[in-house]
Amino acid sequence: MKYPDLEGFGYQFSRGEISLGTKIYTAITGVSLAQPTTNAGIFGTRPWPIGQTEGDMELGEGTITFSDEAERQRFLDDLGDGYRSKTWKLTWILTSKGRPNIKFAAYGCKVNDDPVEHERGEEALGGDVTFSFLSFTRNGKAPHEGMPNPG
Repeated sequence: MKYPDLEGFGYQFSRGEISLGTKIYTAITGVSLAQPTTNAGIFGTRPWPIGQTEGDMELGEGTITFSDEAERQRFLDDLGDGYRSKTWKLTWILTSKGRPNIKFAAYGCKVNDDPVEHERGEEALGGDVTFSFLSFTRNGKAPHEGMPNPG
């Protein structure tokens, strides 16, 4: 059951696209990702920090949920043999009526896992693809100034 957003505050997942060359895949119902920055303290001659470093970012990790198993399979097939070695770009948009869209992009993505979980039932089969990525943007803004995006 969907509850109305009476105050108009809520954003919703609008659409997601995976770009692979000239092909685009859109049967995506959800995306999650994380790429935290790990900061370290800068110390002088005293035992307390006097500042922070810019920090380090490892590869980010995420999950794409496909609503259609056929679309997930087409995506993996089109990546070809060695599909976990190929890179691609992911974009998705959040929308809210009367508010500006929020656009996300993940660059240098690679498949890490494509788990299989099939069962009988009325619902259509979909599936997840977990991935790593080099960098991401929110509305075109990178998390660190000067950070390249190999888009």
